[in-house]
Amino acid sequence: MMPASLAVTIVENTGVLEMLEITKEDEEKYRITGGMIWVFFLTRFFIYPLLWFFFRLMNRARQIGLENIPKEGGVMIAANHVSGVDTTLIPYFVANPFKLDPVLAVAKEELFTIPVIGFIVKSLGAFPVKRRARDLESMKRIVCHMRNHKVMIFPEGTRSKTGDLLTGRPAVGWIAQNARPVIVPTLVINTDKFFWPGRPRPWFGIPYTVVYGKPLDLTRFYGMEESKATSATIVNEIMNGIAELKKSHRDLYMEPILLPDGTPVKSPVSSHA
Repeated sequence: MMPASLAVTIVENTGVLEMLEITKEDEEKYRITGGMIWVFFLTRFFIYPLLWFFFRLMNRARQIGLENIPKEGGVMIAANHVSGVDTTLIPYFVANPFKLDPVLAVAKEELFTIPVIGFIVKSLGAFPVKRRARDLESMKRIVCHMRNHKVMIFPEGTRSKTGDLLTGRPAVGWIAQNARPVIVPTLVINTDKFFWPGRPRPWFGIPYTVVYGKPLDLTRFYGMEESKATSATIVNEIMNGIAELKKSHRDLYMEPILLPDGTPVKSPVSSHA
């Protein structure tokens, strides 16, 4: 498992983004080549048995709505983010270990400097983004990938420490407007329970759940003038889609875990609203 979150804080200065142009040269520069796809495939083939062991055998992970993910074309898998487990659980169900179909993700650049972990992250399809800088090249890369492939992204830009949904980042709205992918709101449930505060070790046997919602129709925004207001409106629609999933799947959240003395562990999640 990856020991750190892959959440990133993307460029927020949409005034800069409005002037950013995606050229044919950019599309060629960030094109996923056949060789890269084979690397993803081979790595996935060997790593996925380990993920199966962790998610399905040691825990009780399941998915709902996987049929909502298109088999081809650009897809934004837009998910809430409450745990480092999210970063492998979400693509675990989407990626088929027997098909040459990459599932990409944005990742903080620090992960790529960690021996072994950096190699695994890169091989699984993640690419680095600078979290505290105007990383315009990464914005271009995300758009180019999302026009043709499945890309997982956390619109909140960081992990929620309470479990409540945070405000979505306008830059994600800009990405959607320029990439025009199929947008699938996605909800992860109970992944925050793995490193539950108060326990001396990770907790296993957790009913992890990923809910892939029906695609959102945001085409009415795509012809609008690029602006911070437009980007904010688009990402708000995405966050509303995730909120609706959360509301309709409240019954899947775990009850409090009990310590050996029978007292409940204080949940890091204050609300599921």
